[in-house]
Amino acid sequence: MHPILGSWGDFTLYTHDVFSVVAILVGLGIYYVELRRRGWLEPRIVWISMAAVLGAGVGMRLATAWERPDWWVTYAALPLSQALEVSGKSIIGAIAGGYLAIAVSKRALGYHRSTGDAYALAIPVATVIGRIGCFLSELPLGTPTTLPWGISVAGSVPMHPTMLYEIGFNLIAAVLVWRYRRRVPVPGDALKLYLLAAGIFRFLVEFLRTSPRQALDLTAPQWILMPLVALLCIHFIRQIQRRAWRIPAAPMPHFEEAPA
Repeated sequence: MHPILGSWGDFTLYTHDVFSVVAILVGLGIYYVELRRRGWLEPRIVWISMAAVLGAGVGMRLATAWERPDWWVTYAALPLSQALEVSGKSIIGAIAGGYLAIAVSKRALGYHRSTGDAYALAIPVATVIGRIGCFLSELPLGTPTTLPWGISVAGSVPMHPTMLYEIGFNLIAAVLVWRYRRRVPVPGDALKLYLLAAGIFRFLVEFLRTSPRQALDLTAPQWILMPLVALLCIHFIRQIQRRAWRIPAAPMPHFEEAPA
């Protein structure tokens, strides 16, 4: 494991921070390429993208503050820049905050096009990069396990490598999105399909993580995920009822009668 990439005097370059920045840049790069490919680049989409980044930043902090409020008592005594550097970051909170910021900014700017599919590949790829940073940084693994792929850190008992589980899921998701996204007939539903699958997967993985338990012995991420997954399920139930994904039948060939 390599939690520190380098240190120069008082400056330390942490692996997690580097991979987090790379993940954001790669994700935005993929998003930009998708927007350009679809011909959607315009001033309003730039403002919406900036709102998404801001919303993601706020969301990942708020989710962590809810999950581990005791951290913020410690960080309150630190300078703001240092507190932001060392405080936790929640991927779930980032996605939820970014999604909400996009919805609000679109309404404010009168932008009505669905741009979700431009994020459909960017999010799983960025998540893979970010989770590699988590794994290399020796961030807390999961609960103890006797399975052969359990990982020990600093002489601990073998634990579930939950970050590797998420990396594997998102690698598969990225391949599926790349291969099949054009087969989803409704704009925005490719992203929603990924979010639904990712939400269910992360909800289950939370049972293997060491996140603090809250009401009903569920973690804060699970409480965030439940309404999000429920809303996505309602969306797809309505899509089924509307037959939104129904492919129209091909028109019957018309044959002209030959002149007598």
